[in-house]
Amino acid sequence: EVVNDHHDNAAVIFLDIAGFTSISDQLTSTEVVQLLDTVFTALDTVCKKHDVVKIKTIGDSYMAVAFPQESSSSEQRVASIEVRAANAALDMLHVIAYLPESLPVSLRETIRETLPSGLQVRIGLHVGAVTAGVIGTERMQYDVWGDTVNVASRMESTGEPGRIHVSSSFALALNGERANERKGETDVIPSDSEERGTSSQLPVTRSLIPRGEMEIKGKGIMKTYWLESPQP
Repeated sequence: EVVNDHHDNAAVIFLDIAGFTSISDQLTSTEVVQLLDTVFTALDTVCKKHDVVKIKTIGDSYMAVAFPQESSSSEQRVASIEVRAANAALDMLHVIAYLPESLPVSLRETIRETLPSGLQVRIGLHVGAVTAGVIGTERMQYDVWGDTVNVASRMESTGEPGRIHVSSSFALALNGERANERKGETDVIPSDSEERGTSSQLPVTRSLIPRGEMEIKGKGIMKTYWLESPQP
């Protein structure tokens, strides 16, 4: 029996460790596994906190999806897929920034020497329709496919270390209204003004900063944004 689902709307998160190839060349096989295990375990915790589903890891890449949810009662307000994905991505950046402090001294020193800017990740977000299901007969796994997944991956690969790169579709959905496209202007969304009382909250504002138009492989010219958490 084929197990599959179709979702008209889901928010896909792609994450990749910046400079992983360079640092892995300086580590033993045990240290590589230890680093990946520490990073992915931390990301798993973030996903659980924000009701986001981890889909898979490929090398040093991590994929997760925020699927639509239904409230358990008429009084409960369920966080939107965009809010949950955005908060999870911001939380991931925060967690990764402090992660090296929990690593063994030797591994921490290697990271510091190899990566002057420290351990950083690139994150890409996109929203749209996806198909999900369980595939294979051995080591079966739940996976997600569709153009939405491809675009989220492109957002990650064309992003920058330590930043969250999102599509205009995601930005518009997160804003809840037409994003301001005037050059250099920032759209600010107070996190305490929406989804109060859900598990997906951060004590910060979320800002969408226009990056401009850029060529995205397989998609042509796309307008994209940086998702940031401004510091006071």
